[in-house]
Amino acid sequence: MDTFFQDIRYAARSLRRARTVSVAAFACLALGIGVNTGVFSVVNGILFRPLPFARADRVVTVQVTDAERGVLDMAVPYGDLADLRDAGVFAQVEAFTTRGFTVTDGDQAERLQGAAVTPGLFALLGVEPRLGRHFRADEAGPAGFEQAVMLSDALWRSRYNGDEGIVNRTIRLNDRPVVVAGVMPPGFMFPETERIWVPVAAADPTDRQARYLLPVARLRDDVSVADAAARLDAVSRRLAATYPETHERFSFAVTKFRDVFIDLPARRMLLLMLAAVGFVLLIACANVTNLLLARAADRHREVSVRAAIGAARGRIIRLFLTEATLLALAAGAAGVLISVWWVEATARAIPEEMAYWISFGVDRRVLAYTLLISLGTGLVFGALPALQASRIDLQTSLKETARAAGDSRPRALLRSALVTAEIALSVILLAGATLMVQSFLRLQTANAGFDHDDMLSLRVLKSGDRYDVVPARTAFYRDVTTGIAALPEVAAVAATSSIPADDGGPTVMLWPRDADAPIGVTTYASTEHFFDVLGVNLLRGRAFTALEVADTSARVAVLGNRLAARLWPAGDGIGQLIRLTEGGSEVSYEVIGIAPDLTYEEFGEVSATSLLQVHLPYARRPYRQMALLVRGRGDAAALERPVRDVVRAADPLLAPFDVLTMNDRRRYTTWPQRLFGQTFATFGAVAMLLALVGVYGVMAYTVNQRRREIGIRMAIGARPAQVLGAVVGRAARLSLVGVGTGVLGAFAVVRVLEGLIWGVSLTDPIALVAVPASLLAAALLAGYVPARRAARIDPVEALRDE
Repeated sequence: MDTFFQDIRYAARSLRRARTVSVAAFACLALGIGVNTGVFSVVNGILFRPLPFARADRVVTVQVTDAERGVLDMAVPYGDLADLRDAGVFAQVEAFTTRGFTVTDGDQAERLQGAAVTPGLFALLGVEPRLGRHFRADEAGPAGFEQAVMLSDALWRSRYNGDEGIVNRTIRLNDRPVVVAGVMPPGFMFPETERIWVPVAAADPTDRQARYLLPVARLRDDVSVADAAARLDAVSRRLAATYPETHERFSFAVTKFRDVFIDLPARRMLLLMLAAVGFVLLIACANVTNLLLARAADRHREVSVRAAIGAARGRIIRLFLTEATLLALAAGAAGVLISVWWVEATARAIPEEMAYWISFGVDRRVLAYTLLISLGTGLVFGALPALQASRIDLQTSLKETARAAGDSRPRALLRSALVTAEIALSVILLAGATLMVQSFLRLQTANAGFDHDDMLSLRVLKSGDRYDVVPARTAFYRDVTTGIAALPEVAAVAATSSIPADDGGPTVMLWPRDADAPIGVTTYASTEHFFDVLGVNLLRGRAFTALEVADTSARVAVLGNRLAARLWPAGDGIGQLIRLTEGGSEVSYEVIGIAPDLTYEEFGEVSATSLLQVHLPYARRPYRQMALLVRGRGDAAALERPVRDVVRAADPLLAPFDVLTMNDRRRYTTWPQRLFGQTFATFGAVAMLLALVGVYGVMAYTVNQRRREIGIRMAIGARPAQVLGAVVGRAARLSLVGVGTGVLGAFAVVRVLEGLIWGVSLTDPIALVAVPASLLAAALLAGYVPARRAARIDPVEALRDE
């Protein structure tokens, strides 16, 4: 133990003596370890941190898939819950569905995101209310007939002032009285950011038609996820045989709870970020290794003296590794501070509220990760200098000068190889970063099929008994759109079920004439003037009239151009009939118009089905929640207050929400791509900077080591231009090898970006030609600076120094 502390004291003194090298190495490592710790904090918070449930590793979800039709991740009908409970693989099965609610007691209505849950769900999760009790089974009911409500801690404090007498009090939810069963613990917002819950049950417990519930189950202790999936196959086959109309071709998929909310592309992107900062750390390690190799060469005589007085090779290696590890641990401590700043900056760049079980803090797992990579990097960059320095020929080493003894060809080749590797890794990282940035820029400028300038969008949920009937809903939108259209600053207004470039729509089956099988299409409902608001002219035919919008028996449709061309390649389709599956039967619609295709899904999430579009009049799809699109004559943001006033005048109990201009919505829906693009660009810039520092460092060290040789050459007639060319030529060779290797690596590595970028080819010439060429030019410039210094060496001074 005394020897161990002696080594630490010696290492600290040694690092203090070489302050310049130590500070440079510390800065490189702190940056590399800091960004690695920061990214791991984010990845850990999203993918690895245990969920706040009791025995969270046993909590799963059950989804329904139809691979034949390409329908994935569907919810289940209420009646399927009994079959899942009887499957023998789960200790408990519950379910939920997210819903919007409007709290209508008090002076002002407040719209909240919430969920309807089966009464036993909170007990399954192992979460107890902070006040009150769990839901009772007799309080559950279908939408609008629940008898109880559970409040989040935040809602209880903000709306009810933390009144502990709230339990068993009656409040009005969606303009109906419900009893407050309890208040959930602080921070609980299951499944993601919900603030209010009601107990759900079906009007018909045997219902197999309406798919709206996502089951949450706890696996039995003796059952794995794979076992549960295999045994549910038999259940899905039995249901398909018993209920062929609703369950044919469907199968169950068992998934970890977290995986439902963090999809595969997001997981891939997060892990890709972790790999990218790994590249940055490797480049930093290469730089530090080069610095320590140079310092080891300068310490060659010192090490030889130690060996001469009896120091074993293992002892010398341990001294060097102790220095490297001490340096890495100090850099790791600074890296934690850098990571805290980086995580805070990342959190500020995320415009939406994250799921309550996601936290980006630096916890014990993150600190353990930082300690691990600090020790690992210390061993990685310290091993080569230690091994090189410990190879000693005492007979020659003590006779030579320190500079001559340390300047061996193997060490020079190793330093060159490390710089080449740095450049190659930088090219790979920069190529990927360039693709990510270009993808974001393409998303920002992509054409959604309509003019999104000067347009305000907002959503309205029509809750309460008065909207149980369709005429009341259509009358509401007639009054609201008429009132908004009368505003002098408004050019046009319409209500729609889906906001283009933000929302998808429900998939239904369309039966082409004389076809044996249907095709999946996406339906959208709207009021009159919908296409006017978007600034879109129909290609053929006409749009809906006000009478058709309010008529539940209207059988008219406007088709997207892509779908029309598929159904009638030789005709325009106007006057033709299409058949849509509705409620288990087929309903015919007359095609009255052909519209240009719009982008409804967020860019990058467009599916083949969402491009086959059927527009229906509102009364045919009278959803309670709709969006209002308002085309202004100027600043769209200025429309918010007068539009809210019109909605409030039509019904004071309704609270508009998600109010954004379409330009802001466009920026909002592309924030992940912007964040990932900026992050990868930052990593690429750091990698490039480290690589250029590496090129400069190696060339500067080479010039310093060869100072005497250069002086002699110049003394016997070598011109400065020849010296300059020789040094720059070596930098060029290193850079060319590194860039060439990096381009080959980039061709292979960027394949992992497939499906993660939009509108950019993986073989994009900017990423794979222009960026490497730019890095090559910068590397040559980095090599030119020490080369220019070499060309100015005074032969007399160089020989006198020796």
